[in-house]
Amino acid sequence: MTKLKAFILASIMFLFVKAHGQELVKMQPEKPQANDVVTVTFNQKGSKIPDTVKKLFINFTYSNFYEMPNRLPMQKVNGLWNVSFKLPFYSKYGSFTISDLNKDFVQQPTDTSHYEFFVYKDGKLIEGNYLAKGYSLSAQNRKSPTYEQQQQEWFKKELTLYPENYESQLRILTYQMKKAKGQAKWDARNKALAVIEKKFRSNPTFGGNINSTTMGFLIIGENQKVDSIRQVVANDFPNSDYAKEHNLSKFLQTKNEALVVDSLQKFLKTVKTEDRKTYSSAYNYLFRYYIKKKDKANALAYYSATIKADTSPYRWRDYNNYVKFLESHDMLLDSAKKLNTYILKNVDKYPTSVIRYFPETGYLIGFDEKRAENLKQAESELKAMQGILSYKLGDKTEALKWLGEVRTTLQSKELLLKVADVYKNTGDKAAATEMLANAYKLTPFDKSTTALLKASILTNGGTEADVKANLIALDKEWKARHYNGLKKIILDKPFPDFQIVDRNKKLLTAADLKGKVVLIDLWATWCKPCIEFFPYLQVIYEKYKDDKDVMFVILNTASGNTFEDAFTWVDQNKQFPFPFYFNEDKKLSAKLDVNTIPTTFLLDKDSKIRFKKVGNEGEKAMPQLDAMIEFLKQQK
Repeated sequence: MTKLKAFILASIMFLFVKAHGQELVKMQPEKPQANDVVTVTFNQKGSKIPDTVKKLFINFTYSNFYEMPNRLPMQKVNGLWNVSFKLPFYSKYGSFTISDLNKDFVQQPTDTSHYEFFVYKDGKLIEGNYLAKGYSLSAQNRKSPTYEQQQQEWFKKELTLYPENYESQLRILTYQMKKAKGQAKWDARNKALAVIEKKFRSNPTFGGNINSTTMGFLIIGENQKVDSIRQVVANDFPNSDYAKEHNLSKFLQTKNEALVVDSLQKFLKTVKTEDRKTYSSAYNYLFRYYIKKKDKANALAYYSATIKADTSPYRWRDYNNYVKFLESHDMLLDSAKKLNTYILKNVDKYPTSVIRYFPETGYLIGFDEKRAENLKQAESELKAMQGILSYKLGDKTEALKWLGEVRTTLQSKELLLKVADVYKNTGDKAAATEMLANAYKLTPFDKSTTALLKASILTNGGTEADVKANLIALDKEWKARHYNGLKKIILDKPFPDFQIVDRNKKLLTAADLKGKVVLIDLWATWCKPCIEFFPYLQVIYEKYKDDKDVMFVILNTASGNTFEDAFTWVDQNKQFPFPFYFNEDKKLSAKLDVNTIPTTFLLDKDSKIRFKKVGNEGEKAMPQLDAMIEFLKQQK
């Protein structure tokens, strides 16, 4: 068969399979608009998903539906599965697959594409659909060797409808910069800079436009210009609100506190009431300064302006931080309690997920599938603080009432330690020990909490043997709790082929991993959360470093790093004695479905991925990682 015939046959088969895949799934309306209710219908017969699967879900693989869950359950009606959802007012292109709960069976048009929908207005595609389609390929077909070229085609298609689309222009020019050499490379860069300059000058003092400008510099890889553009605004438009806020922010970094305070006090006397919000950080600075100086009169004077300046959804978290700040300094406790009461009355508004802000949409609070649970914990913490403040204000009866409400529900180590102090000071040593035990179960690797618990047991008439027995029992308790949770999230995926080397460029092999529980932590030198996670990871490493059945692979992803970058950093940070490795497989992140670092994997003795943790959970991660290792060690 000639290559041409083979290509034609393959193309026909691709189109047939894709058409068949699309027939199994239907969407109404065919040209949805923002705020429309979209219904997806799926015919399970003839699909990849067997009839034995009784629960199906639609999984959004790419969308900007920040306030929606990333998967929705489908309902079976008259033999067909369907689900309906309302498109947000800001929605654009979206892609999705259909699967069972654990994604053991996934239905999509082809192996390299997902189901999709575009968003219209009056029958015309709105701006950004094809741009988003290009971005979505990172989820749909990232492993393809022509992935970048495919993206470029969609970015170009966006420009056929919207020639001035900012991001598409920059993505195309950035690709040209990457591929070109010599003068052509510089020409592409200059064109990209011209696009960014045009965007900036279109509305140079508008915060959203400035963000777009800085994003442009990040897209073309000129991160060093991000700060300079803010300074350009400050210099060229000194009377704009943005310039005022920028200059104030820089001034507040001055190390001479006395100079800052004196200057701010003189300046704020000239500020009009309607302009106070622009200078909210100045009021906040003075408020915190006088609290730390124990100057009640001045602190109170700036407290009111600090509170009133905040009107965003962030304010509930900010208010909570103000309460904690006042309590920790034993200042303005009456004001702290009033503010805490106000938060408690409005606890249903407390944000428990990521808050995003876009000029075209305003604030968007991300969907939180555990919102009810997280809200209950936020309420417990607020009630605990109410009890602590009541005690400090001299009302022991009210304090014990509030603390009694959260005695079995509170999950904050910091607050548990404070509550233990209240019980200790009110003569209830047993309750104090109970609170310290609860704090220990949350952070069993924290030496100071362990010391407090030991002291409390001994003070309460216990012996060293009692201390040992209590710690053993508590260890069993927190591990059992974690084990029960692990059984619900355990995975069963083989670790993919890899090309990993150590600092001597010796290849790590599959045989090296066999028979061991392996912790693989992905990081990069530029990733601040990755580095911040290392001290917590080190505690776990120190516990198991001599265990022949456990292996650690602290793996630089090679994203934005060379081998030299990685190990230069390692040599400069000797406080972390991990076994560091370097990834030489550009597709490893795609194989592992990793989009964010740090990401930590736990492999069992057969080199199967059993657990995956994304992000830096700090102190909370330690007992979970420890439980994961012990759980896998016990498996045969």
